Amino acid sequence: NFLDNALAKRQREPGLAITVSFEAEAGRVELRSCDDGGAVPESVARRLFREPVEHEADAGLGIGLYQAARQARVAGYAIDLADNRKGAVCFRLRRDTARAAGPSSG
Repeated sequence: NFLDNALAKRQREPGLAITVSFEAEAGRVELRSCDDGGAVPESVARRLFREPVEHEADAGLGIGLYQAARQARVAGYAIDLADNRKGAVCFRLRRDTARAAGPSSG
């Protein structure tokens, strides 16, 4: 969904650079999709992942991200908008099993 949204954004913002990164280490997994385009409007960003969002400039952002966030939570992951400023918009899927496990009790 991140990539589909970024490619749709590239159609609206020609020349948009998109980068995808994946990191996995010691119980932490993170996938990021970043672009160097315009920020997601704050009124939309506040509602992403919590409800389907309709916004003309970002067609396709809302329902897919809402559904993805629900599925991620069920699987023990979290999705968020890690960065949201002009030139640095990053969506992130992550799981930190070390943090989720919490301190051990003895």
